[in-house]
Amino acid sequence: MIEWLSRRFFGYLFIEMSGFSPERFLNMCTVHEIELWQVVNTGPTYQFFMTVPGFRKIKPLVRKSKVRLRILKKFGLPFFLYRNRKRKFYAAGLFGFFFILYTLSLFIWDIKFDGNRMYTYDTLLKYCESEQIHYGMIKSKIDCDLLEESLRTAFPEITWVSARVSGTRLLVKIKENEVLSEIPVKDETPCDIVAEKDGVITSMIVRSGVPKVAVGDTVTKGQILVSGALPIIGDSEEIVNTHYVHSEADIRAKTEYHETRRIPLYRKIDVETGKVRRGLYVKAFESSFLLMRPRPEGTSWKRTMEEEQLHLFQNFYLPIYIGKITGKEYISYERPYTEEEKKELADKMNQEFEKKLLEKGVQILENHVKILDNESLCQIAMDFITDEPVGRQEGIKMQTTEEPEETNHSDERN
Repeated sequence: MIEWLSRRFFGYLFIEMSGFSPERFLNMCTVHEIELWQVVNTGPTYQFFMTVPGFRKIKPLVRKSKVRLRILKKFGLPFFLYRNRKRKFYAAGLFGFFFILYTLSLFIWDIKFDGNRMYTYDTLLKYCESEQIHYGMIKSKIDCDLLEESLRTAFPEITWVSARVSGTRLLVKIKENEVLSEIPVKDETPCDIVAEKDGVITSMIVRSGVPKVAVGDTVTKGQILVSGALPIIGDSEEIVNTHYVHSEADIRAKTEYHETRRIPLYRKIDVETGKVRRGLYVKAFESSFLLMRPRPEGTSWKRTMEEEQLHLFQNFYLPIYIGKITGKEYISYERPYTEEEKKELADKMNQEFEKKLLEKGVQILENHVKILDNESLCQIAMDFITDEPVGRQEGIKMQTTEEPEETNHSDERN
């Protein structure tokens, strides 16, 4: 790449050589390290490319080898500028182009975060905007050290930050903590454990509190499963006081889910006609321009777009976006669902509901799907028999019971 740029910057020539000893000339060029490339023997002559600095060095070699050289074509920046030396507007446009590039290079046109997993790109970008760091700002106003410190302060799980400006991009590398930054404070608030829903207890491990049910019992929603009130029994086997604790237990129960979904009797079908419209989308700063033939009246089209931000080099991004738009014509009509389509739709709904249950830690024991269909309505009924945690902590109101005062019998006798 560097060699390609050097040839075009200093210029190069297309040469035709004839004469007494062309082979000797080529050998001497090799000895003197004069670059020649794409050497072709056309019979009576040789043709090749060479650089302008090399052409200035070969006069002694031409005399010794008794050859004649003829320049067939000239390439590169020096010859381009010479040919266009009288085109003032062309030169002004070229100067303006580089001036605009230089002006754009003073601003930030892309912000990239690397290493973030816990915090999304949008979250970090909104925080930067709240700190007055955004697209289109002047690079010199960015204090990378201050940005690094503020990110570590605002997001406790970020342990290391490196921010730097490269080209027209702000590159922020982040390392997040993989362990908990703080040990959670244990909750000691007195509470009961109540049932979240109806079910039959299948397993029960109580770590603190008084169990009120046992394995195999049927419970209803809101029923107390473990009580946080511990009675204190006196010598006469009477409750003299109550001690309240934070109930903890792992309780699972056999539960049921019944879900019914309605689906329309008719299905909308979109069929592509094969007609395609293509266009270009250009966005610069806040302005955009769409170049595409208007759609014929009374037709329906689906459009897709692929957008890309322009950049000259790896980190020299520009505030210009170019997108390719593809439009496909389609026609729509309605028809009744087939039995196979109803079954596929029922299976899809069942899988989606099953996925939600599994994400909650629910173990599915049985699963039944039915399609209830008639002339006016189509329903999909899903029945699940599951095993899941049913305990939920609920605060209790503490009531204090005063202990009975001891009676001094000796004083009464006196």
